[in-house]
Amino acid sequence: MNKGRFLAFMILVSGMLPGQAIAGAENKCKACHDFTTGKNKVGPSLKGILGRKAGTYPGYHYMFKFYIKGEPWVWTEERIRKWDFNSAEAVKEFTGNPKARTRMPSQFMTGKPEDEIIAYIRKTSGRASDGKPEDQHSSSGR
Repeated sequence: MNKGRFLAFMILVSGMLPGQAIAGAENKCKACHDFTTGKNKVGPSLKGILGRKAGTYPGYHYMFKFYIKGEPWVWTEERIRKWDFNSAEAVKEFTGNPKARTRMPSQFMTGKPEDEIIAYIRKTSGRASDGKPEDQHSSSGR
């Protein structure tokens, strides 16, 4: 089964469509990503993604790594929001390469569902929206 068909199959069996708003919107991501154990699934583990350099999770082959020139970007809340909304455009922006590609389909997530996903990512990453460890913010008076 090719990757596109497999991804479509995963969306079908998860019972969710891109952009569908549901309580616990992170469940949409869980069809392809792990958040807690650090195991890769169809997509890389998202455990600790805030503050991590893109394309660096161990054991996962990233299609977009080929397009990164120099240092990869660091995942922040802003970048995750752009990626979740339109990964096809975000990968081009983040790499600076108009030919860059990713296997992740654009989710066109906005509003409450995306806020829920970001909150879940923060919780499972132990990091603030800028990717810095939570305890670093609490000591600076934030």
